[in-house]
Amino acid sequence: MNVNFPGIEHSLDGRMSPDLQAAFHIYAAHWRKVNTQWQYPEHTHPMFEINLVLQGRQHMTVGGQAYLQECGDILFIRPGVRHASLGADAAGDMTYYCLHFDIDDLSLRRTLLTMDAVSLSGESPVLLAIRSALDVMIRTAILTEAEDAQRNRLVRLNASLQLFAALSAWVLSETPAATLSAQPGITENTVALANAVEGLLQESVFTAAATGSRGGGIEDIAARLGYSPSHCNRAFRHIYGMSPRQYLSGLIIRHAKLMLLDNSLSVEAIAHRLGYRDVSHFSKQFKRWTGLPPMAYRQLTAESK
Repeated sequence: MNVNFPGIEHSLDGRMSPDLQAAFHIYAAHWRKVNTQWQYPEHTHPMFEINLVLQGRQHMTVGGQAYLQECGDILFIRPGVRHASLGADAAGDMTYYCLHFDIDDLSLRRTLLTMDAVSLSGESPVLLAIRSALDVMIRTAILTEAEDAQRNRLVRLNASLQLFAALSAWVLSETPAATLSAQPGITENTVALANAVEGLLQESVFTAAATGSRGGGIEDIAARLGYSPSHCNRAFRHIYGMSPRQYLSGLIIRHAKLMLLDNSLSVEAIAHRLGYRDVSHFSKQFKRWTGLPPMAYRQLTAESK
């Protein structure tokens, strides 16, 4: 059977499309019901965030601007943007769903970093596609005992891929074609170097958990890769929109928050696992990042469960 596509000349026979490979990471996705006394202090992190109100209303600040999320409203928060939840509306309790994600595809990541939109309320097909993917992820998160764990995992994977596709469609619908064209100064070598630095930053955090030492930072990483620290810094900032040091701080704070949820771990043990020799130094940095000392953060999260 022969199939002809109108508008495509036969002279194109044998031309191949470029290979596509992308990693889409979803972190710390959770849903929570909170009362009118609950708040979450101002903070930043190196991931993209999607925050969705499922019931009630939420007061948020993102980048210094106030937002009131009605039920069904989505907030999209870029890496490095300071944001906080001022809590539920005085009318009653509030339930929200939050996930953090990252994407290593150059085109999508760089375009998402330029998106000015924060509030994604509306009924457009693109926003409905984002909400549809989130609905599936929320349903699977609520299921505590799946009858078929493997099937449940495949459902979550399918929903994650749908979210990835919906975000790509949102970028295409909101961004002029000229903006999406290749930007000068971006080469495959730049992307490869930035990704290599990111991988070694991740490795340093996991190494600290095993040995209690993170290593020497960007200087050691640059030496391992055979480049100068300044060149590695430029390449990383060009691709990830922040310095390696800022990205590493975000990784550390994320791991610290996750470990603080485990009451069997002392603050001293957590500090050691993150590569701190001095627990007071860790506590001071944690408070600078989150506005709360580690034990106060642990208490806050325990009260909001």
